[in-house]
Amino acid sequence: MQQVLFTIPLFKNSFPPDGIPMYGFGAMLFVCFIAVTVWGSRRAKKTANMPPERYQDLVIWLFVSGIVGARVLYMIQYSHHFPDQSIAGLAGAFFKIWEGGIIFYGSALGGVLGYGLFYHFILRRLDVSGWRLADSVAPLLALGLAIGRIGCYLNGCCWGQVACEECRTVPLGAAHFPLLPAHARPLLVRDEHLQTTTGFTLEPRQRSNVLEDPRAVVAKVETGSPAAKAGIKPGDRVIGVDGEPNYIVIDLGGAEEKVQPAAKALEEKGARVVTGPGGKPRALFDSHEKYKDARFSVPDGVGLDFHVRDYLEVLANEWPRGRSALTLTVERGAEKPETMRFAPTTVGLYPTQLYETVSMGLLILLLLAYYPYRRHDGQLMVLLMVGYSAHRFINESLRIEPTIGGGLTLSQWGSVVIFVAAVGIEIYLRRTMPTPPEPLPPPKEPVTPAAAMPAVTIAVPGTTEAKTGA
Repeated sequence: MQQVLFTIPLFKNSFPPDGIPMYGFGAMLFVCFIAVTVWGSRRAKKTANMPPERYQDLVIWLFVSGIVGARVLYMIQYSHHFPDQSIAGLAGAFFKIWEGGIIFYGSALGGVLGYGLFYHFILRRLDVSGWRLADSVAPLLALGLAIGRIGCYLNGCCWGQVACEECRTVPLGAAHFPLLPAHARPLLVRDEHLQTTTGFTLEPRQRSNVLEDPRAVVAKVETGSPAAKAGIKPGDRVIGVDGEPNYIVIDLGGAEEKVQPAAKALEEKGARVVTGPGGKPRALFDSHEKYKDARFSVPDGVGLDFHVRDYLEVLANEWPRGRSALTLTVERGAEKPETMRFAPTTVGLYPTQLYETVSMGLLILLLLAYYPYRRHDGQLMVLLMVGYSAHRFINESLRIEPTIGGGLTLSQWGSVVIFVAAVGIEIYLRRTMPTPPEPLPPPKEPVTPAAAMPAVTIAVPGTTEAKTGA
């Protein structure tokens, strides 16, 4: 997994600390767009007599409408990942595709709508058969899926269930994604409770004791985890995170007239006040003594809320995408503080993204080999629909997805619908299409003015001259 392939060292103030990140997922979408456009322009011209420039217009329509449909369906299926259900909140979350993600069946639905608009405004004016065009783009859709799933693998989303490599062989090997910046963290930690955030658990805090040191104390360490190999031990108190103190953090909430005076009072007591989520003040204390003194002088009050935690918890919840290593400084009683660096990883998971890449690669070869033997136009698209729906139904059984009825996931029900639709389309085409497909008519030769009328030779009486006209 490589969420950020590289960074462009520009606008570092807006994109700290290294500049503009180039995400692996976005890079694969770009590669997909280029590959489908270049190959498809040639293929559509050869197999459907479609001008390359019109095909390129179609790609843009389908790409945009497909992304919109894929994102909308994802936000519907995983609505619990979007706590801000306001119009502004959902609109802002819509564009954060890199946080995982998109769903193919949503892109298929969006693509159908986009094709319908393209057909209405452009395609029906051209001498292009829609079913021939469908056969042209069928291998391209499989190629897009193959490349797109590599992007999912780089992003750390769309992975499979926990794979026990000690129990049985895992095809292509189990995937261990960097835990903190991956899409796996909220699902594996918060929803499925399959592992901890950083490879260890923490001692519970006594919320009733406002003067207790809230900085993390290690309770238990996962056996064999990167944290255990780095030397993290039970009883360690985390006093430093990534070269910074493990600040005691107070997020202030409540009425504005209460929040601002409290933030100013905390700053006077030694806190560093920054802007937190939602524009609310966040106070950072680099020592427990400063924190205790401030809590005595600025107690909780009516209309004022204190949310106290440490910097490690804040960083784990707001981890920058593309980073995977974590540096902790811990103290053990009277011993000298020790600093250790490690990269928390997920448990081994089935790499279902790569399974789809391999499956779609094989499907491309099947489609290309079958093309000369198809019984009618449109049959290649039917074969794609059957092949993908069968693959997706099986591959989906290896993933951790919520069921919505009959023990099937949303994508499995989508596979059933696509399979049934493919059967219906095949029956319809067999009854209405000629068998085998008629060859493409030869391209029309351009007519020039000089060739519009045959030349005529006129003999002039009494002379040996002749005049030629048109």
